[in-house]
Amino acid sequence: MKEKILNAFKSLGFELEEIDDFGHAFMYEGINYIWMSNTDDENFLSIGVPAILDKPDEEVLFYQLVDKFNGTLKYIKLNIVGDSLWMFYERELFGGEEDLEEPVSRMIVQLEMAFRYFKKLSREVQESDNEEDEDESHVIISDTDVIDEEQNK
Repeated sequence: MKEKILNAFKSLGFELEEIDDFGHAFMYEGINYIWMSNTDDENFLSIGVPAILDKPDEEVLFYQLVDKFNGTLKYIKLNIVGDSLWMFYERELFGGEEDLEEPVSRMIVQLEMAFRYFKKLSREVQESDNEEDEDESHVIISDTDVIDEEQNK
């Protein structure tokens, strides 16, 4: 099956670069992708976009972004790998005589669209947080003021 997948990528015009026992890297529309070959299950196809975002110190917005993205899209999911966020499209292959060019090309195009959506969503989440920060700047009593008053009683 690995040879069939490699042939599908080649027939679609992709130049794959093998990455030490990890998979094969390629580029499409300025985005880096990785096809991760699975030796335990050759009928499993996983294409990912690595390290689309480093995990920040402020994790609340990070997890809000991941949750909103994963709740919106059906086949493409965000996963934390190490200290960064990766995007994956995974599916089962049905072996035999399945034409792999069609699912591979569809997966890549949908990952590209999802990457663009992720960038847009990321900006929206950040802007929403900035608006909330501006709203809170008008608060007269903060949580710390209330705690300080309670401790002085």
